Amino acid sequence: MSIEFERFITAARAQRGGFFDASRPITAARAPGWVDLLGGVAAHAGALALGWPLGASAFVALQPDPAPAIVVQDEQGHDTSLPLTELIAADGRPRAYGEAAQRLAPRDLLQRLVGAAWLALLREEFAHLPGGARLLLRWRSGPGWPVSVVAAVAQALVSAFGVRLAPRELGLACQTALGRVVQPGSAIGALGPLVSVCAHADALLLLHPQPAWMWGNLHLPTGTTIWALRVGDGPGSGARATSGAAEAIAYRIAAEAEELDPGEADARWLGYLANIGSDRLARQLRDLLPATVSGQAYLARYGQPPGLKLDAGQHYPARAAAVLAVEEHLRARLAVALLRAAASKAQRDDDLALVGELMALSHWAQRAAGHGDAHADQLVDRVYAAGMSQGLYGARAPSAESGATLVVLGRAEAEPALQAIAAGYAAEHGLPVAISGGSAAGCSPAGTREL
Repeated sequence: MSIEFERFITAARAQRGGFFDASRPITAARAPGWVDLLGGVAAHAGALALGWPLGASAFVALQPDPAPAIVVQDEQGHDTSLPLTELIAADGRPRAYGEAAQRLAPRDLLQRLVGAAWLALLREEFAHLPGGARLLLRWRSGPGWPVSVVAAVAQALVSAFGVRLAPRELGLACQTALGRVVQPGSAIGALGPLVSVCAHADALLLLHPQPAWMWGNLHLPTGTTIWALRVGDGPGSGARATSGAAEAIAYRIAAEAEELDPGEADARWLGYLANIGSDRLARQLRDLLPATVSGQAYLARYGQPPGLKLDAGQHYPARAAAVLAVEEHLRARLAVALLRAAASKAQRDDDLALVGELMALSHWAQRAAGHGDAHADQLVDRVYAAGMSQGLYGARAPSAESGATLVVLGRAEAEPALQAIAAGYAAEHGLPVAISGGSAAGCSPAGTREL
């Protein structure tokens, strides 16, 4: 990926005296897309999540400009201008997120991503960004690419304008930008933004989302890698259906079964379903949680859960949601232990095969809780049919937020086998299947370049 970045830098330098002013400095940054090996699907419920930075990255070259506008040039060489008045009111204060989101809604996605990063730094970090800027943007479409664009832009902004900001805080500002401006009302998690900002190349970022604490980076055993597959436009429409509501329902019913009022439950479990624990779930609560709960029945007994709106006609998989949250937290922690243990060549394949089994359990537990789609199910079957004889340890549907259909763990030399699976599936279903491999460091450890 360093070659790609160098090519981008060469292209940016060639724009001096053209798109860029010849006399002012230019800051270049890059940020990767992402996928999760385990845990991302239950991160909102408090499960440990293992995020992986992909090789596909977004690149940005930014030059501060005295004109009060953000001018963006895309891959096709098209220039668009975003007046700063869309982000800053007449009194000089940053606009409220809701107001800015409405003003940016008619604009194209690239302008919304750039404007969101700019506004979040103004509002969350009180950044001083005088004047406007000119940005040259290039990206590779793939899992997590909108997150990578926001992260790269934010990193370039703080470097170019001399804003001192810790990497974690930069990642959380990117999360706010995405959730409050680009996709207002969506429950955007911290995993993707923190991976794009903080992860090291060829290493999993361990995120304990209670809330958003990083437990460090874990390098994969030598010769092992991760790929993401994307069928068509990515996850099906059912990928995140009912999940947040089902988790809230399960949490409330579990609290009642334990004879806890909501405040007492939060004191014990900190508001996270994953903190119920495997022992308590298996010994007492699993059988007390109904398989499904109708929205109508829940609303009649408890009313609307805070921050959510239940559909009275919907049935929510409460038991499966609780099982997924608690057991995914356990699976992620077991996977970390196995990956750390897989240092000796003698036991490496056995340990990695066990991680693959954890991924299979995760995939079908997600399916029971309403996540995933038929493409992921069929591809999972094909990966496990190929198995270790082809160098493939495991696969599962990752967090829908990443935009990937499947994440696969295997030996690096197994990529031709995976390509054969993807090509066969694409031919049978008449849909493109893209494979994203490699790994690149997040924008913070990668640093910026001054041109």
